[in-house]
Amino acid sequence: MAIDQSVARQGVAAPPPATERATGLTAVLFTITAFLGAGLLFVVEPLVAKLLLPSYGGSATVWSTCSLFFQSLLLLAYGYCHWSTTRLGRTWQPRAHLVALVLPLVVLPLAVPADAAPPSGATPALWLIRTLVLLIGLPFVAVATTGPLLQKWYSWTSGPRSDDPYFLFAASNFGSFVGLLAYPLWVEPRLTLAEQRVWWSIAYGVFLVLTATCALVAGKRRSAPSPPAAHETLRPPGRVRPSTRRMLVWALLAMLPSTLMLGVTTHLSTDVAAIPLLWVVPLALYLGSFVLAFARRSRAIPATATRLAVALGLVEALVSLGGASLPISVSITTSMLMLVTVAYAAHARLAVDRPDADQLTLFYLVVAVGGVLGGLLNGLLAPAIFSSVLEYPIALSAVPLLLIGVAAPRGGFISRQVRANLVRAACVLIAVGVAVFGLRVGITQLPSGLLGVTALLLATGALGWLLTQHPALALAAVLVLCGSNAAIGRHGVIEQTRTFYGTYRVLDDGTTHTFVHGTTVHGTQFLDPTRRDVPTTYYAKDGPLGDVFAVADELGLESVGAVGLGAGTLAAYGRAGQHFTFFEIDPEVVRIAEDPRYFSYLHDSRAAISTVTGDGRLGLSREPDGSFDLLVLDAFSSDAIPVHLLTQEAIEMYADKLTDRGSLAFHITNRTFDLRPVLQAAAASLGWTALVRTGTSTAAGGVRAVWVVMGPDNDTLEALAQRPGWSALSGRSVAWTDDYSSVLSVLR
Repeated sequence: MAIDQSVARQGVAAPPPATERATGLTAVLFTITAFLGAGLLFVVEPLVAKLLLPSYGGSATVWSTCSLFFQSLLLLAYGYCHWSTTRLGRTWQPRAHLVALVLPLVVLPLAVPADAAPPSGATPALWLIRTLVLLIGLPFVAVATTGPLLQKWYSWTSGPRSDDPYFLFAASNFGSFVGLLAYPLWVEPRLTLAEQRVWWSIAYGVFLVLTATCALVAGKRRSAPSPPAAHETLRPPGRVRPSTRRMLVWALLAMLPSTLMLGVTTHLSTDVAAIPLLWVVPLALYLGSFVLAFARRSRAIPATATRLAVALGLVEALVSLGGASLPISVSITTSMLMLVTVAYAAHARLAVDRPDADQLTLFYLVVAVGGVLGGLLNGLLAPAIFSSVLEYPIALSAVPLLLIGVAAPRGGFISRQVRANLVRAACVLIAVGVAVFGLRVGITQLPSGLLGVTALLLATGALGWLLTQHPALALAAVLVLCGSNAAIGRHGVIEQTRTFYGTYRVLDDGTTHTFVHGTTVHGTQFLDPTRRDVPTTYYAKDGPLGDVFAVADELGLESVGAVGLGAGTLAAYGRAGQHFTFFEIDPEVVRIAEDPRYFSYLHDSRAAISTVTGDGRLGLSREPDGSFDLLVLDAFSSDAIPVHLLTQEAIEMYADKLTDRGSLAFHITNRTFDLRPVLQAAAASLGWTALVRTGTSTAAGGVRAVWVVMGPDNDTLEALAQRPGWSALSGRSVAWTDDYSSVLSVLR
């Protein structure tokens, strides 16, 4: 007693009671476990997708299908949480769950099934889902239960805020956020795939121990909960099941950010690269919005954030009209800003309407349903129903609906008349934007083009903010822009189709037919019969590839292989006695290239032509060694690079398929990545010579192209080195293997 008085007299606080320290440690334990579980969950997603990407030709759709699978398993996990906690209660549910956590140990470390690649005739998306079940299904479900289950367990303890454990949701999503960013920025650049699989399995063991500790704590008899802080207001307990209407709103609020996130990801994966870095950034923004939304204590709808989200949705709808004529940096910036603001606005409304702890697992189950609906729309329904990417503008059109229930600000320093005039001006501006972007007048090519685009987008955003005071008008504006985009996108289109591997269009401008994959041209052909046999774009005769085939003709090379078909332009170089073999992963591309109504390069070629359907690397591996005098690697998914075709193991296999005088020609024209260091490393590992030429064709229909040719010292390389513009490939080397690759090392 004397000691306590002495401490008090000296002004030193007495240590907190043991029970307070214990409950504080309980909160720390649950927070760390939630963080680790979420981190594991979102590290394994890009890891698994990267493991499977080579088996599916590097298609951008691999990630959207994987996302659908992960969201479906998340729904299954949340359903299990809701059922088990309701039926088994606090005494038996934690014990039963420990058994569920131990089961995945039998399939660790992760291993890709031997039959991961889809067989001929199989539906790639369905086969991918089947492969995912075998590879990661059990461990993913076990870890996916962490978020809602830990919160439910914590509500059974006497820890701080146990009556409102949603703060653990923010911790969980923060762990997801960290895990996602850690993968492309730290894990992928430092660890091989084999090491990643082992370390993930070890981390799962640590997670298992922490979760078991949480289960023991949750199973103890609960003491009286700690009283709320002075600033907190207790709400009456909500034992009544939420209404169907309320749950429908939850699902729709969860679905909107989900489908937008997948739409942005598809755009980046198609036009930049199908790589984890570009998968995780939109997903990280999506999860970051969850963290911020559920960290709020306020129960008020964030009006400012909602209005900003609608304004940026309007800007993104305008940008979509610009298509490929806009710099990729502008498109990426606007889509990312739109995604994070819309996701925050939607998730904040979810957080505002969250139920009490007794309905917690039901809430997360409904939110998971919304996420799965977004995944179904983008991953399965849209590719089957739409011949173009319509799901993205449809989702954008729904963004103004977030304004429902958001009161417009009253008064202010701008009079009602001025605001009305500004709204009219906004409508005029939108109309101008439709004309400018819709007609593709090419303002980005002018000296001040980028500045003009930026000013137009900023003005659209500012006046779109004013439009948010009139929700119906904001909705009409977005619908007009999205509708115009769809209408303009059909201009000149004579064929349009969509498959697992991409969206394809054939355009007719009266002079040429153009084959477009995503936003990138993959070949053109003149309609004039006297010029139909002229190779164009990246394959022009006065460009680098023209030199390659000129040397091939001089040396009498006969057998040519090509990975990637496009419009079949390479066939224009065919001569009598030669044989061209094209390896193309998508049968739809073969159908279009072989149809003389669209392109006649294959039909008119003087060489014998054959096509092999399937992934180019797998198809080439089945060919006899020494089959080709020239092997051309020209496989792109829109403008995205297929990493698995450029690894050292792949190039070593290509080398085996060449004759003694054979060589490899790589097309590496790209807006984002410089692939010369990768090919430099591959040539060095083989002891080969590598030459590079960047050429801009002056012929009609020609464009700038970058080609690298490598091979052993032979007549082909010697003759090519004598031609103008060719130089030895030099500089730094970046080695990519099947077990290690990181595109951060080749960013421009």
